[in-house]
Amino acid sequence: MEIQAALDVADETDSFLQITDVIYDKESEVGYDALNDAEKTVYCIDQLLREMENGGFVQFFHHEAGSRAEDTLVALERIKAKASVALFDQVLDLFPGRAVPSDEDDRTDLFDQIESEHADDIAALDDRFYDSGENLVEMTLRFVQRNLREFH
Repeated sequence: MEIQAALDVADETDSFLQITDVIYDKESEVGYDALNDAEKTVYCIDQLLREMENGGFVQFFHHEAGSRAEDTLVALERIKAKASVALFDQVLDLFPGRAVPSDEDDRTDLFDQIESEHADDIAALDDRFYDSGENLVEMTLRFVQRNLREFH
């Protein structure tokens, strides 16, 4: 099994990348909606990490990952990332009714308005995310190990 072999890789980053490769291949074949909950969890965590690394919450909401904000929050809960859940929750609270538009243009326009009013708050949330001390890669690998039967 590819996922089990990836979990056996000593370097956690390499292990995580191999697992995400398997999930991205499946997503490209069947689409995001056809992934099961465990696969969506890994997919969303990876998307969050990529976007946060490239520009923080602004980057996240300006790209496709932002359309899955609710799924990302659930993914963080599933891997038991309590600090990240709390921070992500605070970002979602900036959206009227916590409703994040799925349409990229609508989401980008709304987030730009939010950012113009809350730039310092968003920057502080970015900093707190980076400084949280939570190793989301390690937490995701533990999640995969606990739910291995869900990855097929």
